[in-house]
Amino acid sequence: MKKSTKLVSAAIVLAVLGGVYVGLNTYVTKEESTESSSEEESKTEVYSVKTDDIKSLEFIIDKKDTVFEKKDDSWVKKDETAFPVNQTTLDSAASALEKVEADRVLENVDDLTEYGLDSPSNSVTVTTDDGTTKFNIGDENTSTNQYYIAKDDEDSTVYVVSSSTVTPFMNSLYDYAQGEDFPTIDSSTVKKVQVSQDEDSYILEENSDGATWDVSTDGSDKETADTTAAGNVTSGLGSLAYDQFTDYNAEDLSRYGLDKPYATITVDYQEEAEDDSSDESESDSETSESATEDNTDSAEDNSGDSIDSTASDDSSSGDSSESEDAADSSDTGDSTETTTVDKQLVIYVGDNADDGSRYVTIDNKQVYTMSTDTLSAIIDKKASDLWSLIVNYQSVKTLDQLQVTYAGDTHTVNVSRETSTDDDGNETETTTYKLDGNEVDSTTFTTFYNKLVNMAGQKRLTESYTPAADAEMKVVFTDTDNNQTTVTFYSYDTNYYAAVVDNKVFLVNKMTVKEMFTAYETLVNGNAKATETPTTTAEAE
Repeated sequence: MKKSTKLVSAAIVLAVLGGVYVGLNTYVTKEESTESSSEEESKTEVYSVKTDDIKSLEFIIDKKDTVFEKKDDSWVKKDETAFPVNQTTLDSAASALEKVEADRVLENVDDLTEYGLDSPSNSVTVTTDDGTTKFNIGDENTSTNQYYIAKDDEDSTVYVVSSSTVTPFMNSLYDYAQGEDFPTIDSSTVKKVQVSQDEDSYILEENSDGATWDVSTDGSDKETADTTAAGNVTSGLGSLAYDQFTDYNAEDLSRYGLDKPYATITVDYQEEAEDDSSDESESDSETSESATEDNTDSAEDNSGDSIDSTASDDSSSGDSSESEDAADSSDTGDSTETTTVDKQLVIYVGDNADDGSRYVTIDNKQVYTMSTDTLSAIIDKKASDLWSLIVNYQSVKTLDQLQVTYAGDTHTVNVSRETSTDDDGNETETTTYKLDGNEVDSTTFTTFYNKLVNMAGQKRLTESYTPAADAEMKVVFTDTDNNQTTVTFYSYDTNYYAAVVDNKVFLVNKMTVKEMFTAYETLVNGNAKATETPTTTAEAE
């Protein structure tokens, strides 16, 4: 009985507490809602205007009073009508004044110094047909992201407003300018890049195969370019973009170091353009149709024949549905053709700007800044930075003979190829490798050969090189056209071998060369064992 009484009491207590909780929660929710509503209602309207009614905006830009006014529904800079005003930016600034509301109003202010309004950082004057209204902008309350402002005709009232009301008027002049986009360059269409600098100039040119590049200092003594390095340059061109608009009509290029550029980049590339010849054809067709219409009597007498001959000169036997399909295709623009045109772009690179970027121009008129990180993929290089590091690639398909001198011995590999035809007329080429006249296993040879011709240096020497010791290996390649190339390997230091081809010196990782040496020893020693004459028991005795 006592237990039942205790359980009932506990249930009653829980019910009461639950009710109290629900009541408190409802009260708090209502209070929060009321407070939020009160905050909304407590906002004070300072000023309102229809943006279409604004005739001009005057505010301080770069310490100068600047006026933008409306002319024919477009914003212009009053004292410089040629200035390329960004219409969207000015519209946004005007919209910020459409309804100015204060979060707080401070009345009877005796000392404006406390709010930065004794010497305003900016002032905004709005002119409409009804007159002008001027706002002075004071300090920012950084903890609340709000600003203190005051109307020019209210000396003792300070309004606390959102930063969104003020910040549209706190920019530099060219933040209100409409710049142009940097010309789009498809990196895959770049054919030639010439960079002219005081010391480090280079010319990068695509070969006719469309896959390899040559690089030189002045167009002569061309070297094969590293494919990846060339790709970095062309992709860098495709990534170029303006940062900041600086000057729309530069009369003094020396201000930006563009009178004597730090670098000049000339890019030859290609671009797809609509073929005007199709338009001319359509124009000729229209002229022909007009002439047909003028000859009305003749057209009426021979209307069927005239339609057939006009519809398709190339397919007079075709039916009318085909002609209608062709007409529909023409109407929808499906017949538009494009052609590839050659383009050239010259980019002048000037001094460093305050933010570390560089000034650039493409017309010696409009000046922008551009990221130095983007530009560095193209400028600040020299031809040697783009050289290919492949020591000597000779396809085995065009190899005729390989002569190798190593450890005091010289061995020669000759390559022979035979073509056979099966009963179905299919041709098969069989390649045989003979070392000093004895056939060797093709896998053993190609293992060595691939290590030899796919060898890449980690860098190339630009200064003259005199070996300190004799060569450890000398390889003479002879191709099927009887052209010869010699590669000589010298021990350079503890890290590198010097691989010398003509006057080029590649520094190759020592382990890479030693692996090639080992593969060659396997080829020679394996062939020696295979050609040993086995002895009989009688001969042994």
